[in-house]
Amino acid sequence: MDTTASMELLSVAIATRSEIGPNKTATGIKKLKTEGSVEITEMGLLGDFVADSRVHGGPEKAIYQFPSETYKTLTEALPHLTERFSSPCVGENFSSSGMMDDTAHIGDCYRIGTALIQVSQPRMPCWKLNQHIGNGHMMALLVSLKRTGWYYRVLETGQVSAGDRFILESRAENAWPVEDVWTHWLELRARKQQVAGRLDIPGLSTQWRFDW
Repeated sequence: MDTTASMELLSVAIATRSEIGPNKTATGIKKLKTEGSVEITEMGLLGDFVADSRVHGGPEKAIYQFPSETYKTLTEALPHLTERFSSPCVGENFSSSGMMDDTAHIGDCYRIGTALIQVSQPRMPCWKLNQHIGNGHMMALLVSLKRTGWYYRVLETGQVSAGDRFILESRAENAWPVEDVWTHWLELRARKQQVAGRLDIPGLSTQWRFDW
């Protein structure tokens, strides 16, 4: 398949437990970049803290990737927060270049380092992102832009390091770009129409729903 050299893993970040908001809610949104090789397990990066396993982490949301290019868009939209917009400020594990929400497809299988990972769903931002960035519109902005980044499930465990290249090993014939999942979600919401359960999108996480 595709061995495009431009699809690069720029950095790897792991969360430690921290607190956020007036109630000092536990969170893993604050991450620190790592150096050297990091182990990818079936549940994600070894040592990555998950505060609430009901909505974060687990096999269907094992690793979160956010394109570095999107930070430029955020800076243009919210210039007063320019100093905040650098990886991993939105809580990503992987910061990448050469991959975007309109080029990564649900179900895509990528070889990265010695691991094999599969795009499982878009990220659904929560209130912690707004609190972390210090702007009440961040969550809605990323969704409206359809630039939330995406999660992976782990098909083969292995080791990964910043500087590794993503190699696309397979893509379904009728695969949906991550962006298109958001497009459909937003259209349904605009029409105040809900679709309970899943649509026929190859590789889409069973946790993703088109209702609210």
